[in-house]
Amino acid sequence: MLKKTVVLIVLICCACQTTKIKNDDYKFSSSVVELGSIGTSKLSYHLNVFEPKALPKLENNIRVEIGVVPYNKKLNKIYVSKAKYNQNQTKVAFIDSLPVKPELVTIKILDIAGLVQEINADYNANILKLLTDTQKLKIISSLAVSLPVDEIAKIRQSDAFYLTNNQYKKYTISLYKSGKKIDSIDINPETIVAYQVSSFCWVKSSKGSWNVADIVNENNKCSGITTQKINEKKNTKDLFDM
Repeated sequence: MLKKTVVLIVLICCACQTTKIKNDDYKFSSSVVELGSIGTSKLSYHLNVFEPKALPKLENNIRVEIGVVPYNKKLNKIYVSKAKYNQNQTKVAFIDSLPVKPELVTIKILDIAGLVQEINADYNANILKLLTDTQKLKIISSLAVSLPVDEIAKIRQSDAFYLTNNQYKKYTISLYKSGKKIDSIDINPETIVAYQVSSFCWVKSSKGSWNVADIVNENNKCSGITTQKINEKKNTKDLFDM
C-alpha cells in the first residue's frame, strides 16, 4: 500500500510540472535552457531541473519545425509561476476575456538524422566523449516560447526554418522563403515557457567505437539495433566468442 502511495505522489508531482501543447508533453521550470543543448534532466524537490553541460558545434544547418498555437489560461498560469524564480522574464499581456489572445510558438528539431551526424562528427569529438562517458545526458529537442508579435509575423511569412550556429556556442533560428534566407530570430531564455527533453540511442560501429544512432523522446524506447545504454561487457563477450 505504501509503495502504491509513493508512486501516486510521484506521478502527481510529475503531472504538476508538465503541460500539453499541441498534444505533446512539455516540461516547465525555472531552468535556463536552449534548443539543442545537452545536459542533465531531473526532478528535484518537485521541480524540473535541466543543467546544461555542452552545446554541439553545428557546421550544417539543422531543419526545425515551427508551429504557432493560441496562448491559454493554463499556459499563462504556468508562465506567471515561473516569474517567481526569474524577475527578468518577459511579461505576456494575457486577458482571458478578450477574443484575441497572445500566441505561443513551438520550435522542434525536425532533422534528427542531421543532428546525429553533427554530434558524431570529428569536430564534436569532445561532445561524443562526454556522452559516452556519462550515458545519462539528455538533449533539449523542443521549446515553447512567447515571441513578440512582429517575430511571429516573420515566421508566418517563411516556409522553412533552420537551427544555425554562426557564432561560437550560440544558436539562432534562420527563416527561409523559397530557398532563400529572409531573416533570423534569436531565442531569449526569458521568453521560454516550456521544453521537451530527448534521449540518445547508441550503436557500435564496424571500428568498435560507439556512436549516437538516434534521438528519441525521453519516454520512448530505442528501436532496431540501437540501444539506450552502452554495454561494453556484452560486446567484450561477443568479441571473445568470435
